[in-house]
Amino acid sequence: MYWVNFLHLYQPPTQNEETLTRIIDESYRLIIKLLHTYPNLKLTLNISGSLLDLLEKYKHEDIINELKGFVEEQRIELVGSAMYHPILPLLPAKEVDRQIKLNSEICKKFFGSSYNPSGFFLPEMAYSKEVADVIKENGFSWIILDELHLQEKVDPSVRYTIKDNGLVAIFRNREISRMFPPEYIIKDVTDLHIKYLITAHDGEMYGHWHKEDHGFYEKVFTSKYITTITASEYVKMLSTEKEIVPRQASWESTLDELEQNIYYGLWYSPKNKIHKKLWELLRFANAQIDAHEQDKNYIHARKHFDKGLASCSWWWASGKKLDVWRPEIWNPSEIEKGAQELLNTVRSLDDNSSKDTIKAEKLYNQIRDIIWEKHWKNTETK
Repeated sequence: MYWVNFLHLYQPPTQNEETLTRIIDESYRLIIKLLHTYPNLKLTLNISGSLLDLLEKYKHEDIINELKGFVEEQRIELVGSAMYHPILPLLPAKEVDRQIKLNSEICKKFFGSSYNPSGFFLPEMAYSKEVADVIKENGFSWIILDELHLQEKVDPSVRYTIKDNGLVAIFRNREISRMFPPEYIIKDVTDLHIKYLITAHDGEMYGHWHKEDHGFYEKVFTSKYITTITASEYVKMLSTEKEIVPRQASWESTLDELEQNIYYGLWYSPKNKIHKKLWELLRFANAQIDAHEQDKNYIHARKHFDKGLASCSWWWASGKKLDVWRPEIWNPSEIEKGAQELLNTVRSLDDNSSKDTIKAEKLYNQIRDIIWEKHWKNTETK
């Protein structure tokens, strides 16, 4: 069996140093150790620009240098993405393009000529045809999606191409990706009866979210039944082609949501008041910086806006329970971080009117009121 093991490494731009260091020690160093320990191991990796920023800021360039070595050995394939991990289908095409280019710039800064990606990772696998067109225009040749994006059973032996733009779409196995793949695969490898397996999930599952102490890494990475390959190597192995039209969705979407035309429910739910207000503030902040490109503080304001685009605020505001064993997704402080960046976008501009600043401040305070009213209500009912 050929296994494409795709890992997504990301930390929000507002992440604190203590938490970042813990994740580095528990997860990123473990991934590097596994690559050193198992010379046949290959990974396909997205490391977001915002994480690279943080690694440099807090003096962890050794992580980048270690990964770069494996890229140069062709044991890690890097892919493109969006700099600050925004939900791309909910942004204007101009901003989608900018986020992709920013991410490419910082990856080239740290990885040099070894950064030459053909693949692209959509943050949260949030897909739309409009975004796919921008990705194609930026020179990428394939993207990775979830099985749910395809409205039929996925055949991993087929080379799927997206109608009208020609991007190749590879599809992760949703069931196995949402478990802990090394454990699941080694227990069932002789019963899977498939030639190709594609898994994709947050890389922080290795060591940070999941503590592995049963020898599954050793078993799966030395198994005679499994060969790990990169995503591009997998694409080159496919000969049968089929043209498709993927549907709008994310890797957390459910069929029930899609039937209600809710495509990115964890970040834009029509019933979520915080989501609505956050998007209202984001759109207002975006209009302000677009209208003040000559402002002396434009670059500073832009930096705040970029950080405010990160998907985390909407995620933590979703209030959803994804699984029975996981707690509700809810964190007032993390929601406020993103809203504060959007407010600071407007506040940073020198030549906008006080009326516009007041409007942004009112929106921000409305968000805070809704957040804490919900939080206190939740606390009272526990």
